[in-house]
Amino acid sequence: MIKKNLATCYILLTFLLIIFHPVNVLSVVSTEDEETDAPVISPDSGKTAHSMPSGGFRKIPDSIVSISSGYVLVVDKKYQKIYVFRKSGTFTKVFESPCSTGKKSGDKQVAGDEKTPNGIFFATKILHNPGPPEIYGTMAFPLDYPTLSDKRDGKNGNNIWIHGTTKSLLPKQSSGCVVLRDGDLKRLANFIYLNRTPVVISESIKWVPQSYVPVSKNELENILISWNKAFVEKDLRKIDSLYMQGTEIKGKRREDLHNKIKNMKIINKHFDLQPRDISILQEGNNAVITFDQIFDVNSNNSFQGFYNKLILEKINNKWYVVDDTTPSAVSKTIALAKNNEKRSDGIDDPPQKEIRQLVNKWLTSWQSGDMESYRSCYAPDFTSREMDLDAWIIHKSTVRQKSENISIRIDNLQISADGDTAQASFIQQYSSSVLKSKGKKTLELRKIGDSWKIRREIM
Repeated sequence: MIKKNLATCYILLTFLLIIFHPVNVLSVVSTEDEETDAPVISPDSGKTAHSMPSGGFRKIPDSIVSISSGYVLVVDKKYQKIYVFRKSGTFTKVFESPCSTGKKSGDKQVAGDEKTPNGIFFATKILHNPGPPEIYGTMAFPLDYPTLSDKRDGKNGNNIWIHGTTKSLLPKQSSGCVVLRDGDLKRLANFIYLNRTPVVISESIKWVPQSYVPVSKNELENILISWNKAFVEKDLRKIDSLYMQGTEIKGKRREDLHNKIKNMKIINKHFDLQPRDISILQEGNNAVITFDQIFDVNSNNSFQGFYNKLILEKINNKWYVVDDTTPSAVSKTIALAKNNEKRSDGIDDPPQKEIRQLVNKWLTSWQSGDMESYRSCYAPDFTSREMDLDAWIIHKSTVRQKSENISIRIDNLQISADGDTAQASFIQQYSSSVLKSKGKKTLELRKIGDSWKIRREIM
């Protein structure tokens, strides 16, 4: 009887296993289809996802708080990947490729530490053929590192670029830049709008569901609401209250802001002047809010506005604005261009004359091989192609030793100066026993004491 009961139990157990086993298998397959890579951990757990989940359009980096339009670039230093996301109803990943960042892990602190900075940055310009293609590829996007917050934290260094390379891409091989295969960089360039597309660099991305709402979202949105309310009400003191002490809008920037808000109360009665095209990004205790702000209406009922960028820091658990874009930047550039047009009669003002003399000295000393005079043309903090001044002079001396019959000709020299900074651009024709080339070169200059010095060469 006992044996019969045991047999009955065995048959029943086998039957149950046969029924329920396929369900479990289907359950496992379903989970693996959703996330074939390492699991994505909630940011609240304090752990970091190992890599982007497949089907990554369902999850986004937690640094993306809110986007109205445009793209966001996100770099994962740990897993050497760069992604681009776009908001169109839901978030979509529109680009992904491997990249190479600094040889050493961690946030950049000082020049030469071979680290890539963490934070939220913006590409400031595009450089074509910035150097040897095996090192720089055919294109580069300099980033605005160090930011004001970086400088206040004592961080330094410069020339942090997103650039290409024509040689094999290896992980963590740069001196601080973000490097992509040249073909990938050319595709990435389609998503970059200078000074507007955020570039978030993280030590390791935390992936969250698109429905995830960080606590900071409400806090940062309230700052923008308060900023706009004070702007519309022409209350500069209320705007000041949003800034960290000592970083308030002052001088010419304050005057420009005052000019923009003088008619606000009148047109506010007839038009909706809320900020538009808003994006909010956060990386640690740093955040950026970008938006378009209307400030006037033309006679044909078209709007006048400006693009604004608020840079924020979280200090003692409270967000403060620490910097912003200068609405007068565009008009300042236009004014500078007009001033240069007025001098087209060939008469140099003092800065232009001094800069022309420096360029001539730089040219003749290089052609003659007078490396001491050549070195004196450069600023102590000169950097180019990831080389400091000492490395640059050694490099150029080596070039001279290997070359004969060096000849340099420059054409169409254009000089623009603004205070203690300037640029000299020209077409350079270079010829030697080993190389012939022609292209546009730009010298970025700074006045040190009574003399202009070269801080950077771009070609």
